[in-house]
Amino acid sequence: MSKTNPPLNAGQLATLFTQLKHLESAGLPTFQAFAVLAKLKPELKKPLAKMQQQLKSGRPISEAGFRAGIFNDTHKTLIHAAETSGRLTEVYGQLADYYTGLASRIKKVKSRLYFPALTLIIALFVQPLPDLIGSKITGFDYLLLSLGRLVFIGLTVFLLVRVPMILRSVGLEVAWHRLLMGTPAVAKWIIKRQLNQFFFILAMMLESGLAFAEALPKAVAGIKNGCLREQFNPALSMCASGASVSDTLTKVSVINATMRHIVNSSEQSGKLAGGILHFYRLETETIGLQDDALAEWLPRLVYSVIAAWMAYSILGSQFATVVPNNI
Repeated sequence: MSKTNPPLNAGQLATLFTQLKHLESAGLPTFQAFAVLAKLKPELKKPLAKMQQQLKSGRPISEAGFRAGIFNDTHKTLIHAAETSGRLTEVYGQLADYYTGLASRIKKVKSRLYFPALTLIIALFVQPLPDLIGSKITGFDYLLLSLGRLVFIGLTVFLLVRVPMILRSVGLEVAWHRLLMGTPAVAKWIIKRQLNQFFFILAMMLESGLAFAEALPKAVAGIKNGCLREQFNPALSMCASGASVSDTLTKVSVINATMRHIVNSSEQSGKLAGGILHFYRLETETIGLQDDALAEWLPRLVYSVIAAWMAYSILGSQFATVVPNNI
């Protein structure tokens, strides 16, 4: 994958696959479809231009998009299978729905944090203002207490967001994954979401015509947390032995009884991909409700912290002036 292009975010991928679905449904030739898409979406013009160069050289869509930095390994595998089976429209549609939902949840959480962030910024500049007016601090001290704190908080948030990438670059990604999986609440959050993504990828590959023995390793490779990925090692060792899908996935301890039952019944009925996709959609609805709750309560938590800090800064200083020093 090209290293010159940053990976597309969920919103861009949602737009890309939605448009590709419409253009493929319209029956446009591949090269023409991407030329039209580049005109419709100027923000994707640069990576799509590189993809068109790859298409001109005779590479298939999956390989061209991968080399242009648009598709990741999972996209490449899914789209390659779809090209082979003639199901490009369906795969584009499934990917569009997946990334549209993901982008919507991310946007919802971010939008709910705008006002708390603005409140924090105002509080940072208002809190030391009485001391500045009362000549208790200098203008430089005021800037340190307001702008300085804002810069410190901004850098802290930035570093926290970049922690996975930083640790990966210094070879400590495994330790980070172990720390996350060792924290029960965080581990539960990660397992639910990454398993849901795993089942989505697995179902898509099965629906595109890949055999389970070939699809499973590729779906497991899409799991971001290395410790969670290791939970699938017994299943990976077993999948080439000819065992059933349900027996193979039973070896994965993090897959619950409900999912194992769905896999077993879907396999018995000959509708394995459809059964897994149905479970994925149900889990996606549950995850959406959890994300809605997060978007609802996270701003309240931020407001509470700001209110507590402001109250302490005001009442704490007043309390200090009332209490005698010899107590």
